[in-house]
Formats: sequence, structure tokens, C-alpha cells
Amino acid sequence: MNAGFFKRMFSSVIDIAIIILITYLTFLIGGRPILQSQIENFEQINSAYTEIVDVYNDNINSLIAQYNAAMTAADGDTSLEDAAEANYATARAIIDQQNTIDLAPYDEPMTSYFLDCVFYFAIGFIILMSVYTVILSGKTLGRKLMQIRLEGPSLNPLSVFFHDIIFKYFFIVLVLSVSLVAGLVLLVLTFVIDTILIGFTPKKAALRDVLLKLFVVKAGYGY
Repeated sequence: MNAGFFKRMFSSVIDIAIIILITYLTFLIGGRPILQSQIENFEQINSAYTEIVDVYNDNINSLIAQYNAAMTAADGDTSLEDAAEANYATARAIIDQQNTIDLAPYDEPMTSYFLDCVFYFAIGFIILMSVYTVILSGKTLGRKLMQIRLEGPSLNPLSVFFHDIIFKYFFIVLVLSVSLVAGLVLLVLTFVIDTILIGFTPKKAALRDVLLKLFVVKAGYGY
């Protein structure tokens, strides 16, 4: 009997959490030092950048506190509230402009570093998930805990790779690494389609199941 949506979803969540944790640990141990070494004088640049951001946040928090105090003191007086909003907008524009000027010398190296970090996690996730899934022939820890398994006449390492990596994660991770908004839209769209196909159709099969002639079925204990 094919497994339901929630069993499949929770098995994926478990596997994703495991791979993200491993990816993060590799980043802490080796990835971060390597990426930082690609930026000349990274420690000094990062220290200055962090200090500027901290000052900016402190200024914004102070401005918000002043604005809230002014609105409270206005006590419903429309003219005073309008004045408080105008003062806030003017002061916020000045702070934002100064912050942009202060960060300008560090934008290029820090943007490069942050993008490298994004690509590291995206590529690292796909590689580690591929190794984890293919080596286990789809019998991942998440599936074992949820008592489900992948089976079908075309089950082999290549079909498992396409089913569990390419059609399941690759395109979402690729789009997320380029555009957060587009990636989230694709993620939600994929989630909705899987919910409908797995949760509300007799076959309980996602598109990737049908295309690759594979099935995610319930497994007995001892799997």
C-alpha cells in the first residue's frame, strides 16, 4: 500500500535536517575558513562591517524608541502623530543613507563572501544528500523511522538519484540559490502539488513517482 502524504513529508523533514546539520558542521570545520581565506584581510573587513551594522541597528532601535515615545505622548492628537511620523521618516532616511555610505567600502568583499556561503550550502546539500540517498538505495533514516520504503520495477541507483535528488530537491535548491523569493514560490508550488497528488488521489503518487515508475510504500517493522 502506498504511503500517505504525512509519512512521506516527515521522512523528508528528518533527512533534510540530518543533511543540513552535516553540511553546517562541514562549513564550521573547513568550509568557512576556506571561504574567508579567499577574501584578503577578511578579519579586518568583517570586523569593520559588523561594527557598522551594530551601530546602525542601535541607531534604528533608538529611533524607534523615540518614535514610540512621541506617539504615546501625542495621545491621539493627529497633528502630533503626523509630526512624529515625519520626524521618524526624515531621521530614518538620514541613518539609512549614512549606513549605505559607511558600508560601501565593504560591500563587494562581504557580498562575495555571503554568496559563496550560499553556494557552499546549496552545493554541499545536494552532494551530501545524493551520497546519503544513493548509498542507502533510498532506505534513508527518515524513511526507516516513518516505516516506508522506495520500491518499483525500475529501482536502481540512477532512478533513486533522479527520484530523491533531481526531481525532489535539485531544482528547488538551484532556484533558491539564485532568488530567495522565486525559490520559495517553487517550494510552495511543489508542496501544494505533492499534497494534492499524494494526499487526495487514489494512487497516492507524486509526479516523480509516475515518471520513474517508483512507489513509496508502507513497510513493516524490521525494515
